[in-house]
Amino acid sequence: MAIKTVIFLLVGLLVISASGCSLMNTADDDGGRSDGEQRESLLLDPDAMGTVKLPKEYSVEDIYVECNKTFIITMDYLNELNDTGSFPDETDKTPMCFMRCFLQKGGILTEDDKVNKEQALTLGWVRNNETIDDCLQEMTGTNCERAYFLVRCVSTRHLVEGRSKDRKRR
Repeated sequence: MAIKTVIFLLVGLLVISASGCSLMNTADDDGGRSDGEQRESLLLDPDAMGTVKLPKEYSVEDIYVECNKTFIITMDYLNELNDTGSFPDETDKTPMCFMRCFLQKGGILTEDDKVNKEQALTLGWVRNNETIDDCLQEMTGTNCERAYFLVRCVSTRHLVEGRSKDRKRR
């Protein structure tokens, strides 16, 4: 499968920020917040949308190449994610950090790892707010793990919804 097709399936067309990626800032302390408060803390405040910078356009291939410079991931990993909804090795942090970088450059995650729900909807990465709200519950662990768990949740939903539509057509 071509790189463009695989990555398009993964995230969609992106108009995004030129923010960087880092393995740093991996604290997973929730500060004693309730589940609802913790989920809300993972969302970008809609009032802050005016401060989100999207200064540079990247193609999906550009994002893949840029993130792959720091977090080397094979196409097999992305194919597995597209086919099954998860990576073959869920203990390997490098592909998880690749996903964090990819989402940040796509504007779906901010530099401080908040989910930009509006950008996810605009890009067609998710179909509705409910998907993001439900998938926020999956976002635990380090910053890289949270990004991967978000992608895994959204990917799994896409796969399930796709199978459901296929069955209806038969």
